[in-house]
Amino acid sequence: MKKTSIYILLSYGLAWFIWIGLWLAGVQLGQPLSLLGSTLGMWIPALAYGILRKINSDKYRLDAGFALNFKKGWKYYLLAMWGPGLMTLLGMILYFAIFKNQFSLQFLVIKQMLEETGESLTIAPAFLAMLQVISAVTYAPLLNTFFALGEEIGWRGYLYPTLRKQFSSLQAHLMTGLIWSLWHLPINLQGYNFGLTYWGYPWLGVLAMFIFCFSIGILLSWVMERTGSIWAPALLHGAINACAGLGILFQNPSQQALAMRILGPSPVGLLSGLPLLLLALAILQKERKQENELR
Repeated sequence: MKKTSIYILLSYGLAWFIWIGLWLAGVQLGQPLSLLGSTLGMWIPALAYGILRKINSDKYRLDAGFALNFKKGWKYYLLAMWGPGLMTLLGMILYFAIFKNQFSLQFLVIKQMLEETGESLTIAPAFLAMLQVISAVTYAPLLNTFFALGEEIGWRGYLYPTLRKQFSSLQAHLMTGLIWSLWHLPINLQGYNFGLTYWGYPWLGVLAMFIFCFSIGILLSWVMERTGSIWAPALLHGAINACAGLGILFQNPSQQALAMRILGPSPVGLLSGLPLLLLALAILQKERKQENELR
């Protein structure tokens, strides 16, 4: 565990140095400098791995390559591309079926954002929402792949396979999910994902982030193992990032909605993330059954 602990500490140290430094400097989430810090942070897991591999190449090895292997794994790439959109849609349906009063086709969130930036409503909010949905299921996952690649090199390419050699699949996924979720802690405490006014701040946010990272981590590792390529989880990760905010477009931006952001409609929410969690548990159960049959 020594080499793994060193990797975790380096990944945390470099990312937290950026995020906490910006926080202390008064940089708010959403500002250009904060967005730059988030982008750099996504590449820290890969940077930490690269540093340690440069020091000792024998101890630090990736469990997946950079070849696409598309011919044998094309169906997993399709799943990575559009599966997150389907899971996000199911989570939105579940959330708005329970909280019907929060659903709106007036796209008030877009109107509010335009007003806050001083932009005039020259384009219909419905049209902007449609463009957002189209981008989320077409080109946005592909663009996001290159940003998500930095995390996937570290968490899926190195960390999870290393833990899996020492622990069961469930234990390895739980540890990876915990490490990955707490890695986000400095920006989550600033309001990333849930804002600052949700119920149970900040502890419920920590729990929700762990459940989400555990759930999506299982899917990310699964597509990586099936394709043998680091690009497959990077694409899936990019697709999740592209779709995560779609539910908010259809939500009334009331104080009640902000307080309930911990539940949804983003797939990171405790309620709207249930379809993702159930799918992940089904995959994990199938993997554990296959492992038991091989013993």
